[in-house]
Amino acid sequence: MIIWLASYPKSGNTYVRAFLSAYYFSENGQFDFSQISNIDQFPHEKFFKEKVNSISEASRQWMPIQREINKDKKIRFFKTHRFVGNYKNNEFTSPETTLGAVYIVRDPRNELTYLKNHYTFTDNKALEIIT
Repeated sequence: MIIWLASYPKSGNTYVRAFLSAYYFSENGQFDFSQISNIDQFPHEKFFKEKVNSISEASRQWMPIQREINKDKKIRFFKTHRFVGNYKNNEFTSPETTLGAVYIVRDPRNELTYLKNHYTFTDNKALEIIT
């Protein structure tokens, strides 16, 4: 079953994956950056059997891929920037394939500064993007 680590980009997902990786994938609780690869991103092209050319094509495969991932009944963490919902009537996930989720939220007081610095936006442009 899948446990989702869901967030907007640049909201601390990597930081949370570092903690979880040290806890679940190390012998002694010490973090090694190579452990973070134990938590894959979904969706990712490596899960698709054929190249997809659009979000519509990909969305039709989200649930079948998750069912396939869950066949061995192991618990897995996946990083995602998707939402619980659907795209063109294709569900991203469901209770059938999901054990739980951790939603990582960035302090919104920092979002304007982040956008401004990361994308070299002006204050007004960053505010426009947020609103």
